[in-house]
Amino acid sequence: MKLSPNDRAWFDKALHAIAAAEAGPSEADLADAPVLSDWKAAISPGGHVMLWGEVVDHPLLGNASIHTSQLIAMDPEAGWARTASRWYRLGGSIDALEAELAESMNGKAKLAGSVQFTLPGFANINDPELLQRLLTTYIARVRGIDAADRSASGREG
Repeated sequence: MKLSPNDRAWFDKALHAIAAAEAGPSEADLADAPVLSDWKAAISPGGHVMLWGEVVDHPLLGNASIHTSQLIAMDPEAGWARTASRWYRLGGSIDALEAELAESMNGKAKLAGSVQFTLPGFANINDPELLQRLLTTYIARVRGIDAADRSASGREG
C-alpha cells in the first residue's frame, strides 16, 4: 500500500499526535491549549472519533461551538485531550449539565438519560471503555497503514 502525498501528510500528522499523547502533555502544552467545555465524545458521520463542545481561545476558531479533528487520546480526570491537530484543556463535560437538567425537570427523581444533547449526524459515545477501545483501534490502524506505506515505498520505519 502506497499512500498519496496528501494521505502521507495526514498519517504523519496523526503519528506525531499519537507520540505526543503517549508522552503526555507538558505544562506548556496545556498552558497554550484552548479550553473545551460542555464536551462530549462522538463518532462523526464519517466514522471518526472526535469531541464536540464549546471552545475558548482556539487559535483558528476563537470562541465557538466546534467538533474537533480526530481524537487520539484523553484523560478527563487530568483535564486534557489530544486530537490530531492539538491539545485541549477539558472543562466540564456535557454529562453534568444533562444530569442537572434532568433532575430539575423531574423533581427529586433522577431519570438517567432523560435529557441528552447530541450533535446532528453524530453518535455520542457514552461508554468510557468503548471510547478507549475505539481510540486504541484507531492508533493501531494508523501504525499499520504507516508500516505498509513505508514498506511499499522502501522507507525504513
